[in-house]
Amino acid sequence: MDFRLQNIENYTKDLVWMLKALEQLEKEFQVENWIFQKPLNPTIAFEEIVLQLHPKLDELMEQRGKDYCKQLLYTIDISENQVASAVAIEVDTEFSKVLSKLIIRRCLQKVLIRNYYNSPEKDALGNSLEE
Repeated sequence: MDFRLQNIENYTKDLVWMLKALEQLEKEFQVENWIFQKPLNPTIAFEEIVLQLHPKLDELMEQRGKDYCKQLLYTIDISENQVASAVAIEVDTEFSKVLSKLIIRRCLQKVLIRNYYNSPEKDALGNSLEE
């Protein structure tokens, strides 16, 4: 199974997975006490979460600065290379919106990996992510 960020796009259209990613997102920002509305439409769930996270993240970065942003990305486990790649792809998109998308995808990735390693299916499929 390949759960790299670029390979999880199909899961962003699945409401069950996006709700689990939303729970993970709330855990990541537990210190901020952020609560997000649950999306109802699976085809736009990802975009709805981005629309909720983006302004909060924008305000947070404005208040606390770039150092806090770097610390946040480190805590969530998003590399500077991933940020640079995403920014290069979405040149005309606001930085905090690009980060919002990356953070949500990373939350989804964490949920998928956790689910994979907690499921009996992994034994039938193999023991590593590279397989």
